[in-house]
Amino acid sequence: MRTPITSIPTVINNIAATLGVQATSLGILTTLPLICFGVFAPFVPIISRRLGNELTIAIITVILFIGSYMRIINQPLLFIGTILVGLAITFMNVLLPAIITDNMPAKIGTMTSLYTLSMTFFSVFGAGLSAPIAQKTSWQFVVQLISLIALITFIVWLPNVRFNRRDKVITASKTASVWQNKTAWFMLFYFGLASLIFYTLVAWLPTMAIAAGISANTASLLAGLFQLASVPTSFLMPILAVRTHNRTRLIVIAAVATLVGIVALMIPIHSVIYFAIINIILGLATAATFSLTMTMFGLKTKTPEQTRNLSGMAQSIGYLIAAVGPVLTGALQNMTHSWLTSDLFMLAVIIIFTICGIICEKREFIFD
Repeated sequence: MRTPITSIPTVINNIAATLGVQATSLGILTTLPLICFGVFAPFVPIISRRLGNELTIAIITVILFIGSYMRIINQPLLFIGTILVGLAITFMNVLLPAIITDNMPAKIGTMTSLYTLSMTFFSVFGAGLSAPIAQKTSWQFVVQLISLIALITFIVWLPNVRFNRRDKVITASKTASVWQNKTAWFMLFYFGLASLIFYTLVAWLPTMAIAAGISANTASLLAGLFQLASVPTSFLMPILAVRTHNRTRLIVIAAVATLVGIVALMIPIHSVIYFAIINIILGLATAATFSLTMTMFGLKTKTPEQTRNLSGMAQSIGYLIAAVGPVLTGALQNMTHSWLTSDLFMLAVIIIFTICGIICEKREFIFD
């Protein structure tokens, strides 16, 4: 789910050289999937209700393969393929928490841990190995490799289609109720603003490292370290969230760690070791918040339908909010020729999403 996105920033200069454009003009390649997440998420519950979750995932994985492979053909298909990749990942983002709630309601924490852990593992592959592989071969080969992973995923998922179930039709009033729920909106902003920070860091951390005098290959390895560092908290946070009645402390700890990482970026120390420490801190912190939000979709709802509706709502507008991050921070850097304003912007966002998360935690369930 993340590999087709996290692999692009580390080879963005290679793509730009092939197309004959500036690398900063291709920031849209990271932003387009986020826009897709926001635009298409509201339609996921409607379509999956008709087709069934398992069959929907199977179909959408084929679209992920096609979209990913299209990106190497020419410049127009690079953008069209990126949109298809965003469409496919949108469905997976919304449906996987619901599939976990539906099939293993007593193991939401454990299964969400495995889900986020596997997603993190492939993020490491995408971010850390893309640049070295592209240097030995080409960025097109990297994309072909990622497309192959999507095809293998389809083959592995296919047996699950025999367990496919279609839901009974839900009335419009019940489906719409999530949009009228105040706590659901705070959950949306908690998820959206936290995602803004994550995708901004995915998009620009390698560029920040290069601007500090670190080589492109080392910056790619640091991006891989950022993803690798997220493995422990990706696995542990959902388990802790299930075992903790009040998750406010977890929300605050993850947010403070993110603040520390951003503040460290503002200090003009340009050594590889220093940037490695920053990437580790931010990897741990952002993964903690992301896996916590994924778990809360299931913990704060009582049925798979509620989980799917809450997940769809939060990810629809939430990812549109997240899409602003890479573009705005890149624009701020272009205007000021410094990353300081972007860092200050991220600090403000972290404080806001922490407040939203704390408000969410005041109620045990979104729908009482």
